[in-house]
Parts: sequence; structure tokens; C-alpha cells
Amino acid sequence: MHYKTRLYLNFGLIALAFMFITILFQLDREKRYKTEEIRSKLAAYSEMIDAYLLQNCDTIEVTHILPEDLRFTIIDSEGSVIFDNVIGHIEDMSNHANRPEILSARTKGSGYAIRRSVSTQTDYLYYAHRCNTGHYIRLALPYNVKLSDVMKQENLIFYGLAVLFIVVLALLLYKADKFSRVMRSLRRFTSDIEKGTVDYKSFQFPDSDSGIIGKKIISLYEQLEKSKQQTDLEKERNRLIKQEMTNNIAHELKTPVSSIQGYLEILNENGDLESTKRKYFVERAYAQTLRLSALIKDIALITKLEEASNLFPREKVNIGRIAEDVINELQAQLDKAGMKVENRLGADLEISGNYNLVHAIFRNLVENSINYAGKNSSIVVECSKEDTEFYHFKYYDTGYGIKEKYLQKIFDRFVRLEESRDRRTGGTGLGLSVVKHAVLFHQGNIIAVNRPEGGLMFKFCLKKHSAVRI
Repeated sequence: MHYKTRLYLNFGLIALAFMFITILFQLDREKRYKTEEIRSKLAAYSEMIDAYLLQNCDTIEVTHILPEDLRFTIIDSEGSVIFDNVIGHIEDMSNHANRPEILSARTKGSGYAIRRSVSTQTDYLYYAHRCNTGHYIRLALPYNVKLSDVMKQENLIFYGLAVLFIVVLALLLYKADKFSRVMRSLRRFTSDIEKGTVDYKSFQFPDSDSGIIGKKIISLYEQLEKSKQQTDLEKERNRLIKQEMTNNIAHELKTPVSSIQGYLEILNENGDLESTKRKYFVERAYAQTLRLSALIKDIALITKLEEASNLFPREKVNIGRIAEDVINELQAQLDKAGMKVENRLGADLEISGNYNLVHAIFRNLVENSINYAGKNSSIVVECSKEDTEFYHFKYYDTGYGIKEKYLQKIFDRFVRLEESRDRRTGGTGLGLSVVKHAVLFHQGNIIAVNRPEGGLMFKFCLKKHSAVRI
């Protein structure tokens, strides 16, 4: 069954039920009103008859002044009928002592009851009044409240209800049509989803509450679809990056492993090799093992930063002290390259971070300068400014710098920017990539620029109080 048909059917049933309840209420009200009206009339007649009989004692004469449809009965204290203006043979009438109206009059002085007469088979409202003599005057009028009478009297109410239902039905038709349009659009939308042919722009909704909900559903699904597509693209991109990284790692590992293998083969095949040459090949093999160890260490560090950064503990670390420690550790290499380092970092620069990662930032930056800046150049590290959240640092050397086109690639893994910057310098090709990941771990960012005066500058920031990222 169509939605609108179900809605109209339900509304019609509710309207009929409401009208039925209203009619029953009006009928009950009419019965109560008529009952009270007849009872009051009979009570007045009863008092008038009682007063008349006390003076004249002529029951026949009384009947002439009463309405024609009024039944008048006199019953003695024992319940026997003495007079009845409708029944001629009162001797055939049964005892009335147990009649409801008589029982009520006996205890309360008066009483009434609505019932069918056994003698005439007519519905009456009986009213009984106990006289001072002990007799009972009982009066009765036909009691018949018809539904048609109620409908005639309450025509205005029912006309008003009919108009009201027509107006409500018109409004319902208007609202139902809008809602039905929304439901049809959503039904078509779900069908298009199953077919995989969704055209989001083709769905139109009315300006109603249901229309707004429909638009929101379409919009949310469209956003979800775009997000899914973006996720799929990101997964594909990550897959390609990992594939490329795997290939690069395999290539980079192949070089030191091949070198070590070659040196060991020479030593193994030439047992009578001179001691000086043997020492040379052992030292070269050892150097390649150090390179291999550093390469594996850097790969493991980057992988851990990317996939399990929450495993790095955080503590209060002093930036200036770490930079000074790095300078001291690399002092022999700095002296060999004829380089000087000016550490302008204050002793009060502290952040909530990871000591080893901050140490890796400065160590890799200094090693990068040692390897590529050139002999007799200088290094300067300073905190250029700070705000409520970050410390902003500048690290630069006075060396050669690099070509502008390579500045965006400098943090890529295993990148070879120039022929001069190859593995012969001793680097793993991952140093600046480690720097970038360590800075990102501390919720900062880093860029590389060439200085107008010469040399390469790194600008980066570290958050003072970094939250643990999970």
C-alpha cells in the first residue's frame, strides 16, 4: 500500500473514531439533560397532585388537569396499586413494593428510575413521592432519547467538526505530498546506491522538515563517499610510498652488504694477504657494517614514528643542553672539517617531549652540515622567537646551500639531490627525514631555505607542552 494511501486511511479511521466518540458523548449528555428535565417536571407534578388530593381526594378529577402522556399511579404503603390512569383493571397488576422508584421513595422520600413498564412495554422515567398519609404518588413520562434527535440538535457542532476535518485533511494532503516526494527521492537514492549510479545533483527536496532531513542524508552520504574515495586514494598513495621505500631500502641495504661481502671474500680467498692490506679490508668492512647499522636504525626510527608514535615516552627536556651535548659528541668531526658552532640557545628552553627525538633533530642537522656545508664553514643555532604554544628555532650554516628546486625534496627518504651528495659522505639518506618526523612528533613543522648570505637554513618550531598523540 502506498504511503499516502496508508496515511489517508489512518487519518480517516482516526476521524471516524473521534466523531463516534463525540456522538456518544453528546448522546450521553442529552440523556442526562433530558433525565433531569423530566425528573424535575415529575417532581413538580407530584407536589401539585399531593396538595390537590389532600383537599379534594378526587383522583379522577386530577387526571383531567395532567398532560395526556403522563402516567399517574397511586400505591399504598404495602405496594398495592390503588389507582392507575393507564391500566383499567388494577386488580390484575402485581405488587409494586419492590419497584426501584418505590424503594428509593421509601427511604429518601422520593426516587426515580428509568425502565420498561411490564404492563405497557413502554420505556418510562418513573418518579415516586411518598405522601404524609403513607401512600405513594408515582408519575411517569415516556423516556426515549434517539440518536437522530441528538444529531438534529447538534448539527452546528457536527458541521464544525466536518469543516475542521476537511481543513485538516487538506493540510495533511499538502504535508503528505511533500513527505511523499522526500520518500520517493530517498527510495530512488537507495536504488541508485545499489546500482552504483548515484547522481547527487539530481535529487531535489522540498523546503520542509522532512526535506531538510533528506538533504542532510544525501549530503552526509556524499561526504562519506568522498571520504571513502579520499581514504582509498590515501591508501593507494601510502602503498606506492611504502613500495618505493621498500625498493629504496633494498637498494640502500644492497650497497653496504655487497661491500662487506666483497671485502670478506677478498680476505677469505687471500690467506697470505699482507697485514696492512688485511687491516685495510677489515676496516672498510667494519665501516660498512656501521653504515648498515645506522641505516637500519634510522629506518626503524621512522617506521616507529609513523606507526607507533605513542610508544615514545615524554618528559621535560632542555633544548639548549641537548644541542650542547650534540656539539660535544660531534666535536672531533667538526674540528676535522674546520667548522665552528655557535649555540645561542638559552638555558631555560624546556619542552615536554622525547629526549632521544630532540637529540636526533640536532644531531642530524649538524651531521648534514658537516657532510655538505663545506670545509671551514660556521653553524649557528638559535631560538628566534616564542609564543604561548611554540618555540621557534633557526639552524643555519654558512656553507654552499642547495639549488632552489631541491628545497622541497630535502626531507624525502634516500633522496640524492646532487652528485656530490652521495653515500660517500657517510650519510644514510634518512637523516633529514628523521628530523622532519621528530619535529612533527612534537606538533611542529620545519622548512628549509637558502640564506641570501650563503648557506642553508632550517626553520622549525617545537610545541612547549605537547599532548600525547595516540
